[in-house]
Amino acid sequence: MKKIVLMLLVAMVPFLTMAQKRSKKGDTQAVEQAKKSNASVEYMMIKGIEIPMINESTHPGEDIREMALGAISSENVKLIVAFDYGNLRNSEAKEMQTNSRRFRTMMSAVNAAAEKGWELINSNVISEDKMKIHYYYMKRKKKK
Repeated sequence: MKKIVLMLLVAMVPFLTMAQKRSKKGDTQAVEQAKKSNASVEYMMIKGIEIPMINESTHPGEDIREMALGAISSENVKLIVAFDYGNLRNSEAKEMQTNSRRFRTMMSAVNAAAEKGWELINSNVISEDKMKIHYYYMKRKKKK
């Protein structure tokens, strides 16, 4: 019985190792297809994460409207902005990413993208715990 099991294991080894080999031909074809894209537009996503800063200076006699405005103001929020260009790597992408540290609101990030020719097509806001995650989807005609 041990000999039969051993023979089966030895016979199965070539089949199992063939399934794990990768072909380099398919990898180069995928890269060539990405470079030869004939799309007439480019897409970009702006992702912004709002993290509320804890403010413990609440006064018992403070007006409820002032408290509500203070909760939504950009002064009490840390904003992290990232621009996702996909596979596009150029000087504009680097410039926008370095400028993203200076943005205090998501609208300033959208306006900066609009100055570069990007047009807003859709947006989503997702609330998780105390964070808000903003997704802005942009497009523009490809520069030739």
